Amino acid sequence: MTELIPGVGAGSLLHAQLLADDRSTRIGAIYRLDYNEAIVLTHDKWKFDAGGIPQHSFLLATAQDINTPQVDDDEVLLLRVEGTAPLSMETDLHAVREESLRSALSSNNDPLPSAVLDVEMDPFTRNRVSFTGLRCRILGTFYEDDVDGRKVLEFGADVDNFYATSTYRVLKPVGDGLSTIASYLKPTGREQERVRIGAVRYSATRRRAKTSKQADAAVEVNIHDFIGNKTALLGMTRMGKSNTAKTIIARTFVISERQRAVSGKPIGQLIFDPQGEYANANTQDGTEIAAIGANHVSIYKFGADGSQPHVKPLNINFFSENQIDAVQGLISEALSGEGSGYVKDFAGTSYSDVAGDRSATTHAQRARMVLYGALMRAGFSVPANFSARINMAGSLQATITNDLGRNPFTQAGRTPNIVSVGASDLEAVVDKIIELREANSQDAADFTKDVRWKSVEPIFTTQSGGRSVRGWRNLNPLRPFHSPLTQNDPAIEIYDELVDGRIVIVDLHVGAEAVTRAMSEDITRRLLSRQTEVFTSGQEPPHIQVMLEEAHNLFSSDRYKDDLDVWVKLAKEASKLNLGMTYATQEVSGVAHQVKANTANWVVAHLNNTTEVNELAKFYDFGSFKDAIIASEDRGYVRLKTLSSPYIVPVQIDRYDVELVNEARAAAGDAPLTPGRDS
Repeated sequence: MTELIPGVGAGSLLHAQLLADDRSTRIGAIYRLDYNEAIVLTHDKWKFDAGGIPQHSFLLATAQDINTPQVDDDEVLLLRVEGTAPLSMETDLHAVREESLRSALSSNNDPLPSAVLDVEMDPFTRNRVSFTGLRCRILGTFYEDDVDGRKVLEFGADVDNFYATSTYRVLKPVGDGLSTIASYLKPTGREQERVRIGAVRYSATRRRAKTSKQADAAVEVNIHDFIGNKTALLGMTRMGKSNTAKTIIARTFVISERQRAVSGKPIGQLIFDPQGEYANANTQDGTEIAAIGANHVSIYKFGADGSQPHVKPLNINFFSENQIDAVQGLISEALSGEGSGYVKDFAGTSYSDVAGDRSATTHAQRARMVLYGALMRAGFSVPANFSARINMAGSLQATITNDLGRNPFTQAGRTPNIVSVGASDLEAVVDKIIELREANSQDAADFTKDVRWKSVEPIFTTQSGGRSVRGWRNLNPLRPFHSPLTQNDPAIEIYDELVDGRIVIVDLHVGAEAVTRAMSEDITRRLLSRQTEVFTSGQEPPHIQVMLEEAHNLFSSDRYKDDLDVWVKLAKEASKLNLGMTYATQEVSGVAHQVKANTANWVVAHLNNTTEVNELAKFYDFGSFKDAIIASEDRGYVRLKTLSSPYIVPVQIDRYDVELVNEARAAAGDAPLTPGRDS
């Protein structure tokens, strides 16, 4: 092969990686060339010997001039086959062919098609009509460069010069040569860690690729491209999006564990799982993310009973002081449909204790007592031995005790005014305080004067400004969120586990949609808040990856206008907060343009309509693949564009299986699973 490229020595990088006999095979020559497009002249025999030339195949064009070895030809053009092209003599040959058929028909007594169309051509004519043209897009130029004293393969996404067409020879890359092209990573300044994600696949029909042993040219990506960046998984349901996501998650876990092993910071991964396909095994992938191991994967779900240490309740305890922020967020969402002013007051007020501020803490405790009473009225299960701790003047305690005919207070502090009220007395105490205030008791008025109390009282009494409101009745749909057994706020536990580098799956396939939506929003809101706290303190936030399904419901164009929306905030602020985001959807047009414009990695499977592929065609050169994306419905067959890859590569994504699970387990120092037994 080296005689075809005299300006490139036998030991050169271009030859060794792209042009050697075992890395590419000659299929033709350049027929016409400009800066953007090349027409390649090829022959049926050459195509057959090369194992076929499917649409979107990569080709290489290299200049050569036997008589001028000093010519500057240390460059190789990378082409992609887009379609066919007519040749100058083709019309004449068609005319000759047509005339011969007419003659055969008129001179033959048997007018059957086989007798006319199968007429034997002479070898000269057959050879002439076997030449065809391929229309190719020029993707750019491979060339050698010196970096730090060593030769490296570089790629430029254009052409800086071209010669007469007769100077070029065209080759089809195969085997390791094709893998080199499909796995090429341009320098980005980011760390590089190559991992296999699949094999090159040009077409749905793979017979020739398999028979010519060209069906397993590895495609490697830089896994760091996915960490801290946005990744789009686009395609119809059951087209392999979740399989791709699992592969990325497992590969990221391996990198995280390697970083941990050298005292680096691990990478947490948060997966919102609306169908339960990441937490549970399924027939499509054969195994689940949870198989990586209970020591590394936590699952949060409604109804968890504690029988498995790594499966934890997603419910929160509405009566727990340390979970009041989560409670407030969910109640604010439940009240949002009611237009009364108390709703806004409730959402905008804090009910947490304030360190160093005794007055604020006192009023927060009193307001929480009213809220607990509203929860009881709404039928929430009360934790065993529950009581509310408050600061109440002795005179008011005495009045309430006298009116109720019993003492509902138990001293809970060093002074008599610090008391607790048990669950059995709590509603009665709140009712009595309100009754005394309405009867002009100064003690009761002082006790209830703060905005915290005033914003909660309508929820308890269902009265606001002299009119009836739904109040506690709005809390009924929130009962599935509640568990009296939960000790800590799940959102805080989840964040702590993410910082520790664990994979956290929030299993949302059990529970009403409104409930799961509100819970996932609360978890994300808390994640953003904690990352922002770290960022604004001058420290680097921990790296955390977030996986989202049904992205068209989260990032619609109308929704993207709301800066207060938690998903919009995630999309806008993720990068600076070291939050990578992988989003999956079958509706490309349903995701706001701003989100797509800031997406670094694209994995595109089958889409079934022109609306979606036309939207996709606005980015990179996915428009070249429009027809194939609609036509090919093979699971896992995608078009891949990553941050480090300068061009789109058609790929058959590897199946997420026990082998990959064991690779992840090995990185963490765990024993492998045995296929068919442990999995």
